Amino acid sequence: MATMDVEALGEEMLAFLAAREDEVVNLTSELVAAPSPNLPGDETAPAAVVQRALAAYDLPAPRVLAAEPNRPNLIVRIDAAHPGPHLALCGHLDTKPVGQAAAEWRTDPFLPTIEGDRLYGLGSTDMKGACAAMILAGAAFAAVADRAAGSLSLVFTADEEYGSRLGAEHLARTGAIDADAILLGEPAGVHRDWEAIRVVSRGFSGFRVIVTGTQTHSSISDQVESVNAVEAMARVIVGLRRELRLRSPEHPLCSTGPTVNIGVRAEGGVGYGVLPGHAEFWTDIRTIPGMTEEALAQDIDAALARIRPEVPGADVRWEFSPALAWIGPTEVAPEHPMVRAALAASERVLGETPPLAAFPGASDAWPLQGIGGIPTLAAWGPGLLPLAHGPNEYVSVRALEQAPPIFALTALHFGASA
Repeated sequence: MATMDVEALGEEMLAFLAAREDEVVNLTSELVAAPSPNLPGDETAPAAVVQRALAAYDLPAPRVLAAEPNRPNLIVRIDAAHPGPHLALCGHLDTKPVGQAAAEWRTDPFLPTIEGDRLYGLGSTDMKGACAAMILAGAAFAAVADRAAGSLSLVFTADEEYGSRLGAEHLARTGAIDADAILLGEPAGVHRDWEAIRVVSRGFSGFRVIVTGTQTHSSISDQVESVNAVEAMARVIVGLRRELRLRSPEHPLCSTGPTVNIGVRAEGGVGYGVLPGHAEFWTDIRTIPGMTEEALAQDIDAALARIRPEVPGADVRWEFSPALAWIGPTEVAPEHPMVRAALAASERVLGETPPLAAFPGASDAWPLQGIGGIPTLAAWGPGLLPLAHGPNEYVSVRALEQAPPIFALTALHFGASA
């Protein structure tokens, strides 16, 4: 298609969305009010909201694919009149649980509340706001599809917050997505909205260290040979922080290397009167491109071998988390047509070209690209990552309103890029 055609269609899409600017906020509110914490994991409520919205915008009914009951994945495809590349916009419908931070919420996590420019609610920034924006973007693309090129799919996944096995991984392993590229609408901001286009998705590896000592009556711990497992665990935690030396290559977008969080959870002991014989702690590591599961395991082994002499009598072993052992890092080349399309859309909507950077967390890019082989942009969506997984999560109303035109124009430019 000629450049002027794309520009004209883009203006038509922007006018379509401008007339419906409030609708993305309303739809985000509906999704927030449809709980989907994972664990335990049940995305049927927000999936029903998505299906109603698709029907309201006269979009095709979605294919519903579920690896287990109550864990639906939805895929909608919109084909333009002219052949061209196929872009998928992808967002997950589950959220983290409210957890122990429930008392710290200033609003009801499941009651969307707008205060000024902020829409509060669990999942508002991670990432139900982006999911709502994708539906509006799909409607805008459909409105010009009779003159546009390419295809646009909307993909709504389950289970992202607990390893993606029932969501994006299920879709990748079954070949359910046939797109040429995928854009994830994860929150792209750390300090401000739309801070950077995140072409790298850092990986994740979770493991636990188990310390076994002597469970016995606490009154005789000074009279018989014994090992307090909790006390030994404390020494191991301190030692692991000192001794864990991860091998990682230099990467231009990951200048600080991997991130190590030792002791994201710790537990042990029975209670008063019992010398603890068991304790364990969990560690999560955010990996970067070039790291491997095998090398990481070797580094952990080496660190614990140096630490064990500091806790004589204790048994210290470790194991990867069954569900989260290795979610690999991914990256998309800066010159990829999807990245160029996102840059062009961002310039039009935001008035600036954002830099390229790495997404600090892991994402569905691992199954979609690492398993499915589809180039996947890790994060380009509304919201601030520090607000995710914590109390008082919110998304900027202004960022929500900017998201549908950014997504729609990206699809339009990508479709015309052949």
